[in-house]
Amino acid sequence: MQVITAPERKPITNQSIFLAGTIDDGKSEDWQSKLIKEFSEYNITILNPRRNNWGDLSDNELHKQITWELDHLEKADIIFMYIIGTSKSPISLLEMGIHIKDSKLIVVCEPEFYRYDNVRITCEYYNAELYDSLGEGIDALISNIE
Repeated sequence: MQVITAPERKPITNQSIFLAGTIDDGKSEDWQSKLIKEFSEYNITILNPRRNNWGDLSDNELHKQITWELDHLEKADIIFMYIIGTSKSPISLLEMGIHIKDSKLIVVCEPEFYRYDNVRITCEYYNAELYDSLGEGIDALISNIE
């Protein structure tokens, strides 16, 4: 497995999966690390936007972070988005809106999320995969890995 973490710029060598979803300025559960461990034996490239120094970004570093995310969302073969029920996740909603028509989006949104119905109806409308739990989403991701 190859892992590319923001703001690293490296060639992508395998089928790539962008880990979109809840970060909440680094304050949320680090679900990205758990997913990376779960898929460590797969021949894939994980594109991980989560950084250790999230709250300490200068304006220049924030610009690099955002453009890294936009670039790698475009490059990814699969976008795996996990929205935690207790989060606000405004950037995740923005990214979902940008990529909902790409046919490469797998959305996991816990039903407790304050805008769950918006996510559910939007996914239904655009025929995007939606799962209520991380476990269901991981199963769907496994079935999409070549």
